[in-house]
Amino acid sequence: MSTERRLEYDKGPSLEDEPRDDDPNDGDDPECAVERSGRPTVEAPAWAVGVASGVIAFAAVFLMSYQLAGSMFGTGLFAQVENEPSRWVMSSFTMLGSHGAVIVEGEEAARGLYAPMGMFASHVSALVPPLVLGVVGYLLARYVRLETLRDAGILVGTLTATYVVPLVALGTVTQWVPEESDPDAGEVGAEQEVLSVAVDVSMVISTTLSVALFVSLGAAVAVLPRLLERAPIETTIDDGSA
Repeated sequence: MSTERRLEYDKGPSLEDEPRDDDPNDGDDPECAVERSGRPTVEAPAWAVGVASGVIAFAAVFLMSYQLAGSMFGTGLFAQVENEPSRWVMSSFTMLGSHGAVIVEGEEAARGLYAPMGMFASHVSALVPPLVLGVVGYLLARYVRLETLRDAGILVGTLTATYVVPLVALGTVTQWVPEESDPDAGEVGAEQEVLSVAVDVSMVISTTLSVALFVSLGAAVAVLPRLLERAPIETTIDDGSA
């Protein structure tokens, strides 16, 4: 009898026959990485996302300006005005003034002329556009997947254009006559001073740059934690063992 004994055991099914849950190539697939992270992403053309984002940002800023203008009417700031403006007109003035547009009376700037009735734009209303645009940029950088820097440029460019073009159009149609004149027989055709917005090249350029800047800042806030995670961290702590 041989002194050597053989241990027999069941090897079980082959590993090649079992289904594999994790594929080594999954790490290279962006869609699989998104599924593992549990964060949804928007997969659409960059220009389409930019147009939709610009429209949403413009509507959000205008609605918040409408709310601020409503507070002016709620406190009775325009109760003694002969020709009380509508809330839509005041919302337009507030939104445009928050972007730095100059409100003119005739051809001269109406700086502080109507301060007793309330300011068209205040420190609170001036924070609305940066806040909304920053949030939009943050959400875009976090939930929109962009393949190249060109796509990012197209997105920011279309967003800015979609936001600025309606804003300029709003400035060209926004007008208000604070006082209605009742001319006598000898004053027929008397001119009325009209409050409007000075829409010029400087206004368009400054608004365009401010929109692109605040959207980019919001996107940078969203991207910064990712960059810090990927950056190598070097420590110089000496434990004294040397």
